[in-house]
Amino acid sequence: MAQDGSALPRLTSFSTRHAPRGDEVDYWRQARREAYVSVRTDPVGSTFGGEIKLGRYADFRLSTKRARPEEVRRSVGDIAQGREDDEYLYLVFQQSGNLLVEQAGRRTLATPGSLVIYDSAVPFSLCAKEYYEQVVLELPADKAFSLAGVSRSDDLLARTFDCGGVMGAVAAFFVNLAQRQDGDRLGAHCLAPQATTLGASLISLLALGRCGVPESLRRGEALAYMRAHLADPELDAEGIAAGLHISRRTLFRLFEGSGESAMACLRSLRLERARLMLRTQPGKQISTIALETGFSSAVQFYRAFRAVTGMTPSEYREAGVAGGPTAPDVMSLET
Repeated sequence: MAQDGSALPRLTSFSTRHAPRGDEVDYWRQARREAYVSVRTDPVGSTFGGEIKLGRYADFRLSTKRARPEEVRRSVGDIAQGREDDEYLYLVFQQSGNLLVEQAGRRTLATPGSLVIYDSAVPFSLCAKEYYEQVVLELPADKAFSLAGVSRSDDLLARTFDCGGVMGAVAAFFVNLAQRQDGDRLGAHCLAPQATTLGASLISLLALGRCGVPESLRRGEALAYMRAHLADPELDAEGIAAGLHISRRTLFRLFEGSGESAMACLRSLRLERARLMLRTQPGKQISTIALETGFSSAVQFYRAFRAVTGMTPSEYREAGVAGGPTAPDVMSLET
């Protein structure tokens, strides 16, 4: 027993290595039902193997899961027939391999170092086409949202969040706790109250990022995404919106009143990058600069560049202009 009189976390391990030969998949299906909720799962490939190390606490569950490729589904029928006594929110900290998550009309890819969330009360599918590892935090959904101080919704579901900055500190806490709970049950028990609070704080932080961030900051996120992908000539409003997990309408609204539309900003960013390359890389061919800044052809690049600067790229380079005619200051749109 713990020093405060409450029970230590209960730890359970499941491994297909313990299953009779040929019964690994059936064993895994049962293990998944016991560790999480009832789902239908099928291996991808001729062989399968998996392992779950689960810690059961008073207010949450925390597990590490490793498995070979599999496809997982939870349908409306599975939810209706389930024997779970509550609805759960699953916060998945992806450690290795990729996991495709589909829920609430969205699809997202959880990659190593990212977080993705899904809800047991909403049909979902998971697909891993390679060996993967993850840490899974399971929270009673209603209680988690209540502690986070936000209304329960599907806005956070099937979205990929990068575990950097403050998020990284919270993610590291759960990953380390999951990996060490078996060797230090008393220590894990002492940290359990902080874990509950941190889980709720994480939901609050993510909800703020989705719903409460000023539009100027969200516009900055859009500009950052454009900069990261501006070399892609196929990048358009639909692609930018998908990358940010927002609708096209929301994307367009972010740039209302900023002086330029979303696509005009993308063009300005491309031209700003091109001007920098013309100044700092005098030996690089202009046609190459055109391609590396996302223009589909040198002709398109020449036309866009001259329309904004009043010069051709060659004239701009030859004049050695450092502060000549420029496009509207794109950086000012971030504030």
